Amino acid sequence: MTRARVQRIVVVLIAVVTSATSLHAQQKVHTAYATTPDVSVRLFASVGTVQVVGWDKDSVVVSGIVASGSQVSLGTPGAGPTRGLKLFVESPTEQAVREGSLTVRVPRGARVWLKTGSSDVTASEVTGGLDLNVVGGSITVHGSPRELRAESMDGAVTIDGTPSWMRVKTATGDIALRGGEDIGASTISGTIDARGGEVERVKLESTTGAIRFALGLTRGASVEMETHSGPIDVQLSRKMPPEVDAATVTATIENAWSKIPPVPGREGRGMSLAIGGGQMGGRVVLRSFKGKITLRGM
Repeated sequence: MTRARVQRIVVVLIAVVTSATSLHAQQKVHTAYATTPDVSVRLFASVGTVQVVGWDKDSVVVSGIVASGSQVSLGTPGAGPTRGLKLFVESPTEQAVREGSLTVRVPRGARVWLKTGSSDVTASEVTGGLDLNVVGGSITVHGSPRELRAESMDGAVTIDGTPSWMRVKTATGDIALRGGEDIGASTISGTIDARGGEVERVKLESTTGAIRFALGLTRGASVEMETHSGPIDVQLSRKMPPEVDAATVTATIENAWSKIPPVPGREGRGMSLAIGGGQMGGRVVLRSFKGKITLRGM
């Protein structure tokens, strides 16, 4: 037998042993609680993926897989419905974190607080409240909770719904949203992409990231966008035009939405644009230091 063949056999055996060890090192998690319909759930989860799913049952069910050696504290189900739960999963290594996954089913009207490190978090069909905090993973929300806070340092945040009240924050992650009643979103270098729905009140802020806005405006809507050096691209309806107040310190303004031209600033630096709208068209305020502002029709 050649030396090369022996080496290949050894590599295969190592792979088989490693695979078997990995499978053996995992442990299943499953527990259930009778709860009130508006139960408050606090969960710290050091695992790779977390799914929060709302359902039509007055119970919380936690299931999944974690690495062997993980610290798991899921409490003890009581005799009657509980109004609050605290759940905890801490994995021993970064590799163990990546191998773990949890699914948490909660009553639709529950309030869920979730904090994790590098997990990818998905929440769906929760109509109560969500407070989601992730360091390195992504956040995706399907549905329209009454209240939503979502914060991710490096991962993207996607909101596929129209929460009544929402605050989203990232450092480098991109933000995608579809509107709602009272919306706030801010990022340092990620992009903010708001399109597909309508909004009543919204404030979007970035430092260097781009802001793209193509939401419909409800009657009397209030819209504010502010950036330091990122571009702002806004699409507005011509059927119910809002009042527009736009200004930059050193950048240009391009108005492809109406026939009113922007006015150069003092000493030829920056531009401003003021357009009166209909009584119920709302108000749009745009501010930029050195990021270009563009207005388009929709």
